[in-house]
Amino acid sequence: MLPYFSTILTTISLLSSAKSDAFGDKTLYPSPPPMNIQGNVIIGYYQASRGLYQQLESVPWKYYNNGYMVFQGVWPIEQFRFTFGSEDENTLAVQNMEPFVQAATRNQVTPLLGIGGEQGSKLFSYYMGSGGSRTTFVRAVVDLAKLYNFQGVVVTWLSPNDRGAGCNNRSPEDVVNFGYFAQEFKKIWKEGRLIVRVNFNGFIGALGTYATPQETSLLAQNADYVDLMAYDGYTGNKGDKTGPFSALTGGDCPKIPYLSNGIKELLQVMNYQGFSPQKLILGFTGYGRLFYLPQQFDMKTDISQVAYGAAPQGGWADNLNGTVDSCNRVRGYEGIYLLTEILNNGWLARDGVTSTQVLTRGWDECSKQPYLYDNKHLLVYDDPGSLSIKSNHAKQSGLAGVSL
Repeated sequence: MLPYFSTILTTISLLSSAKSDAFGDKTLYPSPPPMNIQGNVIIGYYQASRGLYQQLESVPWKYYNNGYMVFQGVWPIEQFRFTFGSEDENTLAVQNMEPFVQAATRNQVTPLLGIGGEQGSKLFSYYMGSGGSRTTFVRAVVDLAKLYNFQGVVVTWLSPNDRGAGCNNRSPEDVVNFGYFAQEFKKIWKEGRLIVRVNFNGFIGALGTYATPQETSLLAQNADYVDLMAYDGYTGNKGDKTGPFSALTGGDCPKIPYLSNGIKELLQVMNYQGFSPQKLILGFTGYGRLFYLPQQFDMKTDISQVAYGAAPQGGWADNLNGTVDSCNRVRGYEGIYLLTEILNNGWLARDGVTSTQVLTRGWDECSKQPYLYDNKHLLVYDDPGSLSIKSNHAKQSGLAGVSL
C-alpha cells in the first residue's frame, strides 16, 4: 500500500460515528483501523466544536507522529478579537486547548491553531488591508497562539477577493495583502509554522481571475505549506445536477461539462502561481455529500443526474439547519455524511469499497469518483480506491504530503 494512501484511513478514526440514515438501513459495521506512515508530511484537523463528542484521548496521535494536528475553529471578529462561536463553544475550546497541546506534544505531534473557515473569513480582507491594521492583526494572531503554546497557525481564508460565504469583506489587493500578512507573521514569529489553505479555485487576483505569480510571490516565499482543499469542488447538492465531490480532473469529463477544476487543474494553477510542489499538501476530508433525485436514476448519465435544488438532510454532523450563518442568513441542510456513518449504516462493506445490498455503487472513471445511489438519493464520497489514485498522483507530482 502506498505510504501516502495509508494516511487516508486515519481520518476514519478521527470522526464520530452516527446512526442517522436517509436510505433506511440501520446495520452497523466497525470502522477499519488507522494505518501509519513514514517520510511524508501529514496534517490532521480536530474540530474544536466537536470536543464534547470526540475526547482528546480518542485521537490516534501516534499516527501523526512528527506531523501536525490543528485545533480548528476560531475566527476573527471586531476589534481584533477572536471567537469559537457561542459562549458554550468558547468555554469548551478554552477548556480543551491546553490539554490538546499537551497531548500533541507528548506524542511528538506539532500543535497548530486553525483560524478562519467558510463562516470565519468575513474580516480577513479588512484586517489585512493596511499596514497598521495588518501588523496589529498578526500580533493578535500570534499572541493567541502563543498564549496556549501552539507552535504555529493554519489560516483558512475562504476566499481572498471573493464574497466567500456571501458577505465577506473583499478587495482586489487581497492576495497581495495576504502575502504581506505572511511576511509580517514570519518577522514577528520566525519559528512559528504558517500554513495557508486554498480551495479548488486557487488564489484569485485583482482581475477576478487566477492571481499572477507576482501577486502570490510573498505567500509562496513565506508560507511553510499550502494545504489544498481538494474536496467540495462541486457542491451541486444545492443545484440542479449531481456531480463529483473530489475530482482528479475536471476539464475533460464529457458527462460533467459543468465541472470546473479537479486536482490536476488545481496543481497546474499552483505551479503557475509560483508554489513549489514541496510546499503543497493535498487535502482530503472525512465526509461525503448527499443529493436528492426528483427523478429515477438514469443509468445513461451515471454520476450526472438531475437533482433537486436543495440539499437533503444528512447525518449526525449535518446539524446546523435553521441556525444563522455569518451573513445572518438561515442555514439549510448540507447533506453531509461522515465516512464512519457511511460504513456504520451498512452502505459499504468493511473494506470501505465494496457495496452492500442496501445501495448500488457507481464509479465515474473520468473524475475517479465513487458514488452510491438508489432511486431517490445519490451520495458522492471518497473511498480507499479513489483516495489511493489521488494520493498516488500527489506522490508522483512531488507534493509534500496530505491532510485529513
